[in-house]
Amino acid sequence: MSDFTLDINTWIDLFPEPMLAMNAQGNIVAINPSGREFFGGSVLNRNLRELVATPPEKLNKWLPLWQQATQMVPGTLQGHQGQKIEVQAVGIHRCQPPLILLRLFRQPRLLGQFIIQRQQFEQLQQQMARQTALIVELQQQQKQLEAENHYLQQISQQDSLTKLANRRTFESRLRLVWQEAAATHTPLAIVLLDIDHFKDYNDTYGHLAGDRALQRVAYAIKSQVRATDLVARYGGEEFVLLLSQAHHDAAICILERIFNHIRSLEIPHASSPVKPYLTLSAGICIATATPRDCPISELIATADAALYEAKRSGRDRYVLQTYAWISGPISQEISPCPSEKAP
Repeated sequence: MSDFTLDINTWIDLFPEPMLAMNAQGNIVAINPSGREFFGGSVLNRNLRELVATPPEKLNKWLPLWQQATQMVPGTLQGHQGQKIEVQAVGIHRCQPPLILLRLFRQPRLLGQFIIQRQQFEQLQQQMARQTALIVELQQQQKQLEAENHYLQQISQQDSLTKLANRRTFESRLRLVWQEAAATHTPLAIVLLDIDHFKDYNDTYGHLAGDRALQRVAYAIKSQVRATDLVARYGGEEFVLLLSQAHHDAAICILERIFNHIRSLEIPHASSPVKPYLTLSAGICIATATPRDCPISELIATADAALYEAKRSGRDRYVLQTYAWISGPISQEISPCPSEKAP
């Protein structure tokens, strides 16, 4: 190696780009640190053919042209991973025989890294898309589960035929209303209503007609109560009302509206000894709540006793009783039939 070759080592070390010097056969005689980094190791005295995948016949064509060039000429090499490596080369004619100075551009390598990063990013996007799709699916399943739970909760609290609240819901609401009434020292009312001679109605018109009649009566009752009141089907042809903040007059006013509305419907009941249309009987229990636990069975028993008295007195009427902590009602009021009212 000549003294000038040693100067080349010092000179090409000043360049930031990968630079190397090689002879006409492609053997590398000098390379700067960027060149070693570019090729990933020590390449001194190795042949360019070992470092690239460019076909030998193409390199055999390039090397003489580069050696003879008097100014930088462009060229293209092929990396082992298939990427293109853009280069510039010129002959160093002060050496005998002339050497070749080869400059390599980093862009192809950076492009390769960009391609890899883009592939990784695309994979990440695909993974995120799958995760997003999974999240959306889980959210849909969650919504469906919530809807099913809501439906199950509804049917567990609702009578399937009349769509009114069921007995379980009534008792649960009664406990809450009792606590509120105890805190505010306000009365409440529990009303049991029964369709008069409903068994005869089913025997006369059939059970399908009976079901339709129950639905019409349920709707009629609900249409006449306040928004804060609860109407529930208690069993068979029996309904129950929970009237919050209802003293005697308020409860009677609501029952009068219900009875008049049912009468106005004139649902035929040819086998009834009361009227030729459906009628109701009702028992009202007025109670003042206390801090003690709600006596559900006692309140229902009081309303049931009043209902029994209404039936015994001729039906198509209501009886009101006041619940007290002593046994039995302390007052009783019976509504007369319309025909018994004074003119």
